[in-house]
Amino acid sequence: MFTWDLGKRALSLAAIAAAAALMPASIGHAAVVVNDTWLDGTDSDPAAPTYSENGVDADADGNIESVWFQGGVGTLDPVGLGGPLRGNMTAGGTTSATWTTYATPEASPITLAQGDTVRVTWKFALTNVNAGNTSQNFRLAFVDSPSASRISANGTPGNAAYTGYAMFMNMSPTLGNSNPFRLMERDGTTAALLSASTPPWTPLANGATTGNHGYDNGVEYTYTMDITRNALDGLDIVSTMSGGTLDNDGTAQVVFTDATPNGGSFTFDTFAIRPSGATTTAELFDTSLFQVEHIVPEPSSLALLGFGALAALRRRRQTQA
Repeated sequence: MFTWDLGKRALSLAAIAAAAALMPASIGHAAVVVNDTWLDGTDSDPAAPTYSENGVDADADGNIESVWFQGGVGTLDPVGLGGPLRGNMTAGGTTSATWTTYATPEASPITLAQGDTVRVTWKFALTNVNAGNTSQNFRLAFVDSPSASRISANGTPGNAAYTGYAMFMNMSPTLGNSNPFRLMERDGTTAALLSASTPPWTPLANGATTGNHGYDNGVEYTYTMDITRNALDGLDIVSTMSGGTLDNDGTAQVVFTDATPNGGSFTFDTFAIRPSGATTTAELFDTSLFQVEHIVPEPSSLALLGFGALAALRRRRQTQA
């Protein structure tokens, strides 16, 4: 595994990986899998076992939708036509909620070929952010769900051997945890989807600084996760939260290359959010956009990706000689 802070031996590969992660977005073809702003005022269609319109606006309502399921405390419903989708944790609540959506039907998950990128975008605003805490109780994940773990009604997904990545974050006016924006990898253990434990999660890298500015009421935040399969069959991950003066400059970010990803899995179909109580996150989460894109590079981009991988291998061999 390679990160930006592992020294000069890893830097050349990390730089190539970061460039590869950005390349498909600029010169590839993006297929929109989900693009939902709740124009129709519902979050319950399409029903199981379809789960997602999967790139086609089948009901011609202007959105490409995926169904959302609410588990735990509170409610999750659009406030009306055009949204937002409101997660209501109730004032002072200490119990967790889980909000889960399936970007694709089970039979057709997003599977990355070399050079492909999957991008998740989540835009939201907060009401009644807690006064301050030191937890990682603001968590989200983008994973592949085993078919038996999929739910078809409101509730929390069960224990399973999910594969993929999560962000364990501190939500506070001042970032209070020692790793307030931490990328995690699922390790193959059978457990709850967004369990706080390690295992089933392995810490990879942190992208924000304790004591810097955190989250505010009424500010729109945009979270994106880009996952690119590189020419070495690793995954290049760029995980970014932006908005307001988060982390003092408006952006928290992790850039990480996972050389041995997910037990060899390159498949994704599930996005889930787990705020663990209003007292350590916020009372209301208003989501204005949820989008998933599958970005496929042009052939010339693939050639450049392969060249970068060969250059990285050559430099690694020279350093080890």
